[in-house]
Amino acid sequence: MQSPVGVVPGAGVTTSQSPPFAVPMRYMLLGVLGFGVFAVDFALQSRSLAQGVPGAANVVALTHALTLGALLSFVMGAVYQLTTVAFLVPISSVPAARWNFWLYLLAFIGLFVSMVTWWGIGLFVFGLCMVAAVYIYATVLIVSLLRTKIRGPMFGFVVSAHGYLILAVTVALLLVLADSGAVPGLDMWMGPLIATHILLAMGGYFTFLVMGFSLKLLPMFTLSHGFSTGRQKWTLTLAHVALWVVLVGIWTHLNAFLWAGSAFGVAAFVSQIADMRGIIQKRMRKRVEPPIRAVVAAGVGGVLGLCLFAERVFWTGGEAGWQGVVMFYLLGVVTLTVMAFAYKIVPFLVWSKRYSKTPGKGKPTLISDLINVNQSWPVLTAFGVGLVALTAAAAGRWQPGVIGSCILLSLAIAAFCVQILRVLEVTKLRRELFEHD
Repeated sequence: MQSPVGVVPGAGVTTSQSPPFAVPMRYMLLGVLGFGVFAVDFALQSRSLAQGVPGAANVVALTHALTLGALLSFVMGAVYQLTTVAFLVPISSVPAARWNFWLYLLAFIGLFVSMVTWWGIGLFVFGLCMVAAVYIYATVLIVSLLRTKIRGPMFGFVVSAHGYLILAVTVALLLVLADSGAVPGLDMWMGPLIATHILLAMGGYFTFLVMGFSLKLLPMFTLSHGFSTGRQKWTLTLAHVALWVVLVGIWTHLNAFLWAGSAFGVAAFVSQIADMRGIIQKRMRKRVEPPIRAVVAAGVGGVLGLCLFAERVFWTGGEAGWQGVVMFYLLGVVTLTVMAFAYKIVPFLVWSKRYSKTPGKGKPTLISDLINVNQSWPVLTAFGVGLVALTAAAAGRWQPGVIGSCILLSLAIAAFCVQILRVLEVTKLRRELFEHD
């Protein structure tokens, strides 16, 4: 059933399912600011990253500035909005989504400071707050999705992603209990628990989510239709198999499972890339915009990241080697995809809120007036060059190259933040964010 769409004075184009503008935008604004914090800290911590000590407190805090402060924050807001469009259902509890933002914000700030200082009590208290906030978010989304009549691979991807998110934060809870000293007996399992947490969060939640929503967003932003969808269910199956086979390898310490899991993962990304290629070939738009090219490049990055993973199983290179693999995948697949789609999602939401009312006198404002997406090309290109340079320098243990690459990546992310904040026009946004509270 098609969603009824109307124009509400002062609210832009809305649907009967759409949450208030402030609900997703608060999370997305926090995500953009989180990217800014990460960019600054990434440059400051470049020397520590060059030394290859991923367990250092400052590196752990840096990683979570990206995963929690930037990526998860932005994705939560985007998912609250996109779920209503892709599945034609309202958010199951708008008040829970609205007020959970403040719990999430408090938890992130407290947890980040606790990680920097490695404050045991703070890790425990704010870690529990973060777990609660993520549980609330995942529950709201899953309950919403269970009410839709739309099924298929995209539904499977998105529901699976949030299931893996619940598992990831549950493992994180065990890590919090261990790091805070509340349950000392967990120390002996720290290695497998950390690996499991990373796998479920990065390979589970983020990967499944970007794969699933790419199947909706790519056709939407390229005006594509008539493409084949038969391969999508196999992509979903391969991604599940890859994750669980690697998980078995983590806990059995058998390299054969790790290699097999990476092979299944490569097959899943190859299938996803083939689907993206088919969507782009059936597009109505003449040009393929830089953000769309970046999304496809991120899929290729998934293949390369899993090849690096398989290579590290054979020759680990110690903690520094695994740090390089995780950083490549997190930046080259997840972060690149989120940044690319942000160039399309944020201008649309802002235009819908402020400028989609019935035009009066004068020239109407178009989405293209808010941002020239071609300006994303130098930013995304610099990001890609910096990531390749960082990976090569880290593999060669060339510290000046690592430091220089980190600075280039930081500059690219900072430029991204400036471009998105210009679209948001924070002076106008400040009033809009509190309209419904």
